[in-house]
This record gives sequence, structure tokens and C-alpha cells, in this order.
Amino acid sequence: MMKYINFKKVNMQYHQLFKNISVFTIAVLISAACTNDFEELNTDPSLLLEDQLDVGLLLTKVQKKMIIDNGADPIGKYSVYAGYSATTGGLPFTAGLFANEFEISYKNLLNVAEIIRITKDDPELVNKHAIARIMRVYIFQRLTDLYGDVPYSEAVQSIDAIITQPKYDTQESIYIDMLNELKAAAAELNEERGGNYGGADLIYDGDIDKWRRFANSLRLRLALRVRYIDQSLAINQINELNGADLINGNSGNAFVTTSTDFESNQNPIYNRLIGNGGVLNEFYMGKTIIDILNDSNDPRLPVIALPTPNSVIEAETNGNPDLLVYRGRPVGLDGSAEREHYQIEDLSQIGSLYRQPVLNMPLMHYSEVCFALAEVKLVFDLGDDDADTWYKRGIRANMENYGIGASDIDDFMNTPIATLSGSEEEQLEQIISQKNVALFPSSIEAWSEWRRTGYPRILIGSMIGETNGEIPRRINYQDDEIFLNSANYQSASDRIGGDNLTTKVWWDANPNVPYEHSGNIFD
Repeated sequence: MMKYINFKKVNMQYHQLFKNISVFTIAVLISAACTNDFEELNTDPSLLLEDQLDVGLLLTKVQKKMIIDNGADPIGKYSVYAGYSATTGGLPFTAGLFANEFEISYKNLLNVAEIIRITKDDPELVNKHAIARIMRVYIFQRLTDLYGDVPYSEAVQSIDAIITQPKYDTQESIYIDMLNELKAAAAELNEERGGNYGGADLIYDGDIDKWRRFANSLRLRLALRVRYIDQSLAINQINELNGADLINGNSGNAFVTTSTDFESNQNPIYNRLIGNGGVLNEFYMGKTIIDILNDSNDPRLPVIALPTPNSVIEAETNGNPDLLVYRGRPVGLDGSAEREHYQIEDLSQIGSLYRQPVLNMPLMHYSEVCFALAEVKLVFDLGDDDADTWYKRGIRANMENYGIGASDIDDFMNTPIATLSGSEEEQLEQIISQKNVALFPSSIEAWSEWRRTGYPRILIGSMIGETNGEIPRRINYQDDEIFLNSANYQSASDRIGGDNLTTKVWWDANPNVPYEHSGNIFD
């Protein structure tokens, strides 16, 4: 009897797994009772034979959903926590605004799990299998960094082994397994084998060498993330990566390019502008990133942000572009005095590059790898090149990726900001502040780096909200988990210290953070 895959049901949300069981049970019972002719005469057209399923199309769908639809967002809820943007509403310190993260992630993980299952143990499909494993880690890393403990070992199982109420694994165990998965998947990739995704792979077009480098670079990201909670784990992983292939230039950057073939495939910010009559109502550039760029006369500033409306009028009136001003808004302003000090006509919004329908949506850039290696050398003295060399490479790589001219880059590289100086901690602040700029628009990653290191420092107003005026350390589990997986939800909530925005995830263990910003709201 041929095995069927109910493609519609495989894509059901995580909290609808009960329905999946009943549908697949019926399918199995019917197939078990059929005659030889019954299968041909009575096959539901919504059911696919396993050998009819194109795993390449599944990968395309996952990459589109996770990276274009729900990927890097410089003006969303997480961007406020990263210092990228600020909102005129009460979003920064309000719970209960993240209900779809579970649904989005597990829905796509179901598809990835199906690819892994179908390609497993087939020597001709080792590359497809390995790439799917890497994508699985990428999605789970996002998920666990948002919540902390999440269903992992018992989640997204095959239909015959499905668990409707999976336990929540500790973030520590998830990270250890993700690191092992990346190591194994990178080793599994084989340029001499067939089974390539080709154009169905929106990130690397099936380039195996680039996927290996991405897997190793993602492993480096995870290793550094745990350094404050488990230094030995971090060092062991980094030592194993010594000499390994990492992303080594902008040509290896991991991203998905949006397109204009369908509205849903366009840059989400562009679509939002079209839907809102050309304006982005509540979100303005954050003071944190604008100050970093302003203070060093950074040539990336006019690419990342627009000048304030009032300064544009003044510059045009006087015919003097030097009058253009870039100004960001602090996080959590409250009270009329604070808000009136930051009128919308005197605030910058996101730059024109990010307002176009076609945009490269990043997973990881070479510049991130450079800053990671700068930190590795600075704090662990691992690697051949010194920290300042990697720091400079990271700045230059990001500027080149933006298309900044060579002379402008050279001018910036001759400024004090482009050379590490001071104590180890002061140099780390330099590295992470420039890394914050280079990660733009990847707000979740930038927020995670802020949680991990405390940098860059973020100026906060007098708003209290539900976090006592603190930037959240995680997001709340969705309400469906309370009702459909209540025992495991409660166990996880108790273990992590409460399902609160201020509860720290496992790796968020730097005892000195957050650092106070020395600035004044009314400066």
C-alpha cells in the first residue's frame, strides 16, 4: 500500500494537532481496508503520494514564510527592543502581543520535518537532508531565543509518532542539540552527491559550499550566545570551528530577495506603506542606532534613515543639504513633556532603501561573522588575527554591502571609532555597537545581542507599563498553550521563573546588564 501525505494537514498550526490525528487516522484506516482497485478509484485529491511530493517546493515555502513574511523587521515589535525604532504607543512594555510566533514557527517546522523524514537515509538526497536540518536549527534558534524553553524533542514528529501535548525542553538542552545538529549537517553536505535543490533554494540556489559556511557561521553565533552561562561550552564549540569554513565575504551572505511577481512576495515594509497611503504611522527610527551613526558621521546614516521632515524643508528652502538632520526617538516616552520633546516632524523614519518592493532580507551577513570573531579574539584570545582586524573587516564589509563608496569607507576607517581602544569591556561595547548597526534590519538578533551583552546602551523614558520600565527579556507564550498544553506550559513557566516579559532566558546570564544610558531624554 502506498503511503500518503496529507499536504494540507501537514501545514496545520501546532495547536491544531488534535485534528491532524483524526484525519490521518481515518486515512490510514481507509487505506488498510482497501482493495487493489480501491486506491485508484477513491484517492482523495488532497492526499499526495510521498513520491509525488516535491520537497523543493516545501523548502521554498518555508524560506519565504520565515524570511520574507516573518523575517528581519526594522520597524516592528522587536526592533524597539533592539534600539532600531521607537513607537508612539505603549508597545515597548506591553505583554500579550506575540500570539502568532508559535503558530508561524511550528507550522514551518512541520514542513521542514517532513523534508527531513522523506530525505533521510537516501544517499542521493544527503544535501537536501542536510540543508533541511540547518533550516530546522535556524527556525528553532529564533523560537527559543524569543521564548526560552519550548517544545523541541517531542515536537513536529511524524504522523505515526505524533505527540499532541509535547513537553517543553530546557533552552540549555535545545542549544546543545542545535550545536550538534549544525556540526552533523555541515559534515553531511557533499558536493559530489546529487539531490540539489537548485532554484527552489531561495537563499543559496543550492550552493553546497555556501550552505556549509552558513551552518558553521550559525554555529559560531550560537556558541557566542552561551558564553556568559556556559563558557566551556562556548570555547569548545569555537575551538572545533577553528579552521572550519565560515562565511568569508559578502558573496556568502545569506538572504532571500523579495520580488514583484506577487504582492505577497514584495518587501513587507513596502506593502505596509502602500496600504497606509505612503506613511508609517507609529514607528520612527530609534535614538540608539541614530546616535551611533550620527556621532561618527557614518556614511550609512542616509541609507538607513531619512532626514527629519522639518530639516528637509529647511534644507530645501536654503538650498543647503548640510542642514539635513537625523534624529531618533528614545524608547518608552511617557507624559506630555517627554512626548512633546520628540515631535514627529523632528524624527527620522526608515530610509528609502527599505521602502522599495525588492529588498534582500537577511539571515546572516559576513559582517556578523567578523564581529563574532573580533569578540572571540578579544575575550578568549582564540584565532590568528587580532580583534581590531576583525572589527575593521566587519565595518568595511557592512558598508560595502550597502554600496558605500570606497573613498567614504576609507575616510570612516581613519576615524577613532574604527579602531578598538580602551579596556576589554570598552572594546566589547565598540564591537557590539557596530554589530548592532551591521545586523540592521535583523531586529531579533540585535535584541538578543543586547540581552546578552547589554550593548548598545538604550535610553528609556519614564514609561512603566507591565515591565516596570524595563526592556523585555523574552516574550509570552501564546494563550492557546495555556489551554491545549496546560500541564507542560505550567511546568515550563514554573521552571523559567514565570511566563513574564522580564524573565530571562537561559543564556541571558550576564550579571552586569542592562547598563544605564548616560544620556538625558531632554538632550
